[in-house]
Amino acid sequence: MKKLIISSLAMAVIVSCSSSNDNPEDNNNTNDNTPYLLKKFTEVTQDGQSYVIEYKYDGNKITESFDVTDNEKEVYTYDGDNIVKTELFRNGVMKFMREFTYSNGRLASEKVTDKEQAGTLVYTENYQYLSDNHVRYNKYSSATYNPSTGTYSNIQYVQKDVYLNSNGNIASSSYTSNGTTYNATFMYDSNNHPMKNVKGFVKMEMFSLDDGEMAYNNLLSYNGSYSGTVSGTRGTTGVHTLNSSDYPTKSVMTYTSSALGTNKHTYLYEYNK
Repeated sequence: MKKLIISSLAMAVIVSCSSSNDNPEDNNNTNDNTPYLLKKFTEVTQDGQSYVIEYKYDGNKITESFDVTDNEKEVYTYDGDNIVKTELFRNGVMKFMREFTYSNGRLASEKVTDKEQAGTLVYTENYQYLSDNHVRYNKYSSATYNPSTGTYSNIQYVQKDVYLNSNGNIASSSYTSNGTTYNATFMYDSNNHPMKNVKGFVKMEMFSLDDGEMAYNNLLSYNGSYSGTVSGTRGTTGVHTLNSSDYPTKSVMTYTSSALGTNKHTYLYEYNK
């Protein structure tokens, strides 16, 4: 799962559109000039498996993350304060690249080059800002692979609508795919997300997973439902243990699904101070 960082899961993000809080990552509540930066993330699954990711920075800009468990490295490239490219390497071979453009400080597009499967899949997701808190984008859905040519065609997207709350986090989302409509609502605490102070990171990554766990604050609950061709529910509850500066040192995430039952994961966070 590795929800904080692994970007091979399909992605994209947006900064808060609120004119009063355009850069939430700049608003941290520490008492010195050194921001909290996540150095090590450990995820422990319900069956006792562990995944470890370590992070490197130049100041408060992320340069690299290393998945110790799977021997994967992700490298980040900036233009100013915006992350414009990420490259995922496995055994020294680039497998997944994302390239971002921005307009007026907000994410405008993400181009994905996926070499993790047969051939090379390339697609682009574009973002429209219909209001300060309403974002619409074309979410990649599927493509047809031709093994004789090694190319993809008939790339399909679904239109996804996302609404943001006053802190720039995802408040709700909806889309329809293959005759099924998906709806979700999200609630957060008022404390600091572990990646909040990493320049451009939440802006880049917030839409990547559909689960609300990448935000400026910490997810308390996610309630999702889907109906149509198939129907069901899914959800998440989060319980967070905080340090003296209101950053989590431990999060216990409980996932429920009408199709799969209940699963619990524990996240452990280690910072630079």
